[in-house]
Amino acid sequence: MLAASKPKALHYPRRVKAKSQSGFTLLELLIAVAIFALIGLAGYRMLNSVIRTYEHTRDRSDSFSQLQKAVSVIEQDLKQLTRRSIRDELGDPLPAFSVNYRGGLPLEFTRSGSWSMVAGEESSSASDSDSESAIVNTGVKQRIGYRLKDDELQRLVWSVLDRAQDSEPQVQVLLEDVSGFSVRLMGDGQWQEFWPVESQQGQIDFRSLPDGIDVRFSHKTHGQIQRIFAREGI
Repeated sequence: MLAASKPKALHYPRRVKAKSQSGFTLLELLIAVAIFALIGLAGYRMLNSVIRTYEHTRDRSDSFSQLQKAVSVIEQDLKQLTRRSIRDELGDPLPAFSVNYRGGLPLEFTRSGSWSMVAGEESSSASDSDSESAIVNTGVKQRIGYRLKDDELQRLVWSVLDRAQDSEPQVQVLLEDVSGFSVRLMGDGQWQEFWPVESQQGQIDFRSLPDGIDVRFSHKTHGQIQRIFAREGI
């Protein structure tokens, strides 16, 4: 008797599974683009804010530096006061120190010495090829004036004391954005708006100097500036 043979197992062809494709949908791309746009906008605003803050700080620093230089120049001028009176273009006498004298400048005076830049010795090394300069007092008297014109605090320097018809001052702009400039003087124990003042006999001492000087000016950025110079500090 023949043994029954086992039926052969049927082999079906395997189905090849299609590989799933990974990617972003259009909605996901739009969301990603929107997020990057928001990040970029925030970064731009932050950078712009930093730049504006830096520029504002730099402008304030430059303005304050100019203010310090202007006050320093005024102080150095007033420290060199001298009693040398002069004559104007018409030959009339002008006081050694005057404030609003006969409708003139708000501040004008003679100082005892002028400052000059003197070059030093040049260095032989390549790194120090530029010559150094020093500021020295030449001892030459100068006539100095101050005025406010076109929102500028100007310093006037005459090359000569007794002026000729063609004598013109050199104009130096000390400070911009100035809206007011005034000077008061301490004399005879009280503040004066004009200098020199007449004596009880109606006479004027053209060589007189005040005991104190009150200089004020208004700046657009720094507000009201006031410096008082006493005779001992001048």
